[in-house]
Amino acid sequence: MSQSVSEPPSASPFTSASTGSPAPVLILGQGLAGTLLAWHLHWLGQRVLILDREEPDTSSKVAAGIVTPITGKRVAVSPRVEEFLPEAMACYQRTAAALGTAYFHPCLQVRLFQDDTERTVFEDKRTRPEFARHLSTPQPDPLVAPALIHGPLDGFEMRHSGWLDTRAWLAASAAWFAARDEYRRADIRHADIAVNSGGVEGVQAAGIQGRALVFCEGYAGAANPWFPWLKWKPAKGEILTLRIPGLQRERRILNRGSWLLPMAEDGDGGTICRSGATYVWDDLSNVPTAAARVVLEDRLTRLLRIPWQITGHHAAVRPILHRSQAKMGRHPSHPALVFFNGLGSKGVLQGPHHARVLAEHLVLGAPVPDALDVAGNS
Repeated sequence: MSQSVSEPPSASPFTSASTGSPAPVLILGQGLAGTLLAWHLHWLGQRVLILDREEPDTSSKVAAGIVTPITGKRVAVSPRVEEFLPEAMACYQRTAAALGTAYFHPCLQVRLFQDDTERTVFEDKRTRPEFARHLSTPQPDPLVAPALIHGPLDGFEMRHSGWLDTRAWLAASAAWFAARDEYRRADIRHADIAVNSGGVEGVQAAGIQGRALVFCEGYAGAANPWFPWLKWKPAKGEILTLRIPGLQRERRILNRGSWLLPMAEDGDGGTICRSGATYVWDDLSNVPTAAARVVLEDRLTRLLRIPWQITGHHAAVRPILHRSQAKMGRHPSHPALVFFNGLGSKGVLQGPHHARVLAEHLVLGAPVPDALDVAGNS
């Protein structure tokens, strides 16, 4: 993880000879990407100004924030997890020290097999070192309580899992930056943005001056006229909030086709949980639908033997880019304009690393990997 410095180096692309007090780096959007970048720029001694519309439901606020080391139908180790995981944990611990509260919650996770194919793949991989290090040793027997979960009950328990309370963490981070006069509620439109002739020395957004403006807009970035070459494949996701009596002893994340995340006890014998999620590509609104609720309830019915109550239903559009790969970096013709988006479903795990890479690119001139560089990806 990069060390914090009190002043940016003289070779920094952000250093301006024209002023002793340079304008802030403007960050448009206070979702996961924008907030992580703000923290990393702050740790590099930079002043930022986060501009956000404060919409009630965004992909970052709705997301469950789950970190899963072994994922997918292929029962595969998440790519580069050995690199991303320690950096993510260090990042969230560092923000916890500043905020006074830990918002990342480590916990075990149970993956229940859906079919014989998953069983076969698991048995083939379970002894491989890169796979086995993420398995609990010994595995619990039984894996789950038969009184709680419908069969089949075989699968495996993972270590190195957990979840970030994204909505609470985003709110606490916004308050922290606001106390430093580095956060502002603002509805900035693309037409409000003008690049000054000074290149990296200036950009304006609705009259707000900055050395650079970083677009961290989520799905709204699909309409960004400055980066029209990017290919998007956004997907709507819907999630339920539940109250489940009788689940007090089960605090692991449960996953079989969909996930169930126990979050907290309600003090009245129930456990507050979240469950999801759906993927839909032909309805890109933030409006919860009856159809998705039916799908999610059916999954819960097939998973849980005990009763549950729905207390909330939220929807948001995931800002997924081509090949599900995050993109970052400067505009090829307007270096004061910067892009950072597309963290996707693994954003809580991968986002801290990507945010550090972009911050070090902007402040220290470090290169952006070709696969992530927005200027070279169409």
